[in-house]
Amino acid sequence: MQDILKMITNSKQHYNTKIRQPGNKAMEAAAQKWVREFNCIPQNIIVKLMDSDSDEIVEVTPFAKTEYESFLPMWGTMFSFSDPLDNEWLSEPGNLQAMIDCGFRVYQQEDYDYIFGIDGTGYDFYEAHWIPLYKARWLQCHS
Repeated sequence: MQDILKMITNSKQHYNTKIRQPGNKAMEAAAQKWVREFNCIPQNIIVKLMDSDSDEIVEVTPFAKTEYESFLPMWGTMFSFSDPLDNEWLSEPGNLQAMIDCGFRVYQQEDYDYIFGIDGTGYDFYEAHWIPLYKARWLQCHS
């Protein structure tokens, strides 16, 4: 009988431990909060910057994996980090590749530093891009 009670007690402790651990909903909420802090830049602003002689925009996404149909991603809004620490993270070795692995096309521009966009449409961006980027960034706001 004690063995059975011990198993029930252990399983309840395991169950309670799982409840306390942040799940996908907590991480999704934290990622959404983080992304809402980003600067949203309509692509028509990017095009104007590209047309000006003084503000050069350079794509830093390597083209080895994919040839893109246009210079800009198909999604009409691009983003830049509002927090300088995020830009600092992106400039560290290996992190640009981590962001690219999360499905972003990344550009550099003097005023915005890094600008990035998603070359896709018709699916869940949080699941495919933002949450993987949140994890790659090693943010722990959800805990």
